[in-house]
Amino acid sequence: MLKKRKYVFAVVVLAILVFSLLAYQNLSVPHKNLYEITASFDPAQKTITAVQKTVYVNTSGRSLKEVIFHIYPNAFRDEKTAPFFPSEFSKAYPSGFSPGGIDIQWVKVGGRSIPFTIEGRDKTILKVDLLKPLKSGRSIAVFMSYTIKIPPSEGRFGHGKYTYNITNWYPIACVYDEKGWHKDAYWILGDPFYSDVGDYRVSIKTPASFIVASTGDIKKEAVRGGYKTWSIVAKNVRDFAMVVSDKFKIASDKVNGITVYSYYFSEDEFGKRALRYGRDALKFFSDYIGPYPYHQFSVVQADFYVGGMEYPNLVMIDKGLYTKSNVFNMEYVIAHETAHQWWYGVVGNDEVNEAWLDEGLTEYSTIMYLEGYYGKSVADNVFSKAIEKPFEEFMASSKDTNTLKPLSQFKGWEDYTNLTYNKGAVMYSHLRKLVGDKVFNQILRKYYNDYKYKNATTQNLIDVATQVYGKDLGGFFQEWLY
Repeated sequence: MLKKRKYVFAVVVLAILVFSLLAYQNLSVPHKNLYEITASFDPAQKTITAVQKTVYVNTSGRSLKEVIFHIYPNAFRDEKTAPFFPSEFSKAYPSGFSPGGIDIQWVKVGGRSIPFTIEGRDKTILKVDLLKPLKSGRSIAVFMSYTIKIPPSEGRFGHGKYTYNITNWYPIACVYDEKGWHKDAYWILGDPFYSDVGDYRVSIKTPASFIVASTGDIKKEAVRGGYKTWSIVAKNVRDFAMVVSDKFKIASDKVNGITVYSYYFSEDEFGKRALRYGRDALKFFSDYIGPYPYHQFSVVQADFYVGGMEYPNLVMIDKGLYTKSNVFNMEYVIAHETAHQWWYGVVGNDEVNEAWLDEGLTEYSTIMYLEGYYGKSVADNVFSKAIEKPFEEFMASSKDTNTLKPLSQFKGWEDYTNLTYNKGAVMYSHLRKLVGDKVFNQILRKYYNDYKYKNATTQNLIDVATQVYGKDLGGFFQEWLY
């Protein structure tokens, strides 16, 4: 135990020295934020110890006195703020609740410690007070040290019997747009995230027996003294996620020059099925919407009870889907999460206030995938039974059918699912019938190309659709969304 602590301390000190030499403040730089993280993962203690350098670029158009970060792990400190409904707790915490969280040891700029506060209803906001105002168009290097406790949760962030799901784990800069800082809580419903594209350089040290599936390209693996250090680079991504396990098997294939990986711990039959579904979905969406712009894509079986979850270059899939009785559900979920690489990953949006924008388009894109591989009759049958019928039943009994509202205003999963996934997909089906297959495809391709690596809004989508169709579609969207 003493040796481990000394090793971690040495890594942290070295990282501080290296980062300090690279620090700069108020310099003109490209518009993207840069995250450099040196971390050590300890499965025995269920912790991650890290030093992080964030080069934050002020694109706000005004001077800023502070930089604000999300620190999502703190939502898992308390049962009252953990992002699960009470009815889900037995699935989220099958071994019982135990807290997770992130402890910030210090924050520095230019070698000097600076004040910071932790705020928000779930303590997931880190406000860093700058030593002097940061002018628009300039950048600042913010250094911080922290320790993360990984909870025994089988949700996005936590660990189970097979995997450590290390997602939404590090301090990530809040979006600053025309509304100011977006300091949203980690809401129970939906995917409560909104982030800008950035570049990442991550070094993660694990015991040598562990395998890391991650966002980005693994550039180097170095083994020393029973530990392995993974050096990872990810460019033009809006988040960085890892799933770590000492039980992973790996299968891989290539499509359109992209390496597709399947990380799994079930029987080979299902791990290879997952690989095929991921490969097929990646090819379909690349051909139909626009090229996948990264080098790799990973489909990862995980201790994750919610079905599937998307992150850049990586999707987590519920281990329970890797069975004979669930192969169709496995394919559907993998295709859906793969579509998110286009709608959320490359074309971003505010998932807190406009959740329908990526979910509705992703759900209908999944139907298009089924149509592409299995024919229109199969796709229409799935659409009718799984999307259209539940939506119509919901609409017949619901008084509030407004789609454009923040996550805090949805009543529960039925409400959220029908008004973001199902209603969005039904709307796209009607839009496709209205404008025709060719124009519909042109709308999606232009929307993808125009907002690649940007954050889009509902109005941006309406403007693109109107421009491609040649007629005002504002009324069509207005009727469906409100």
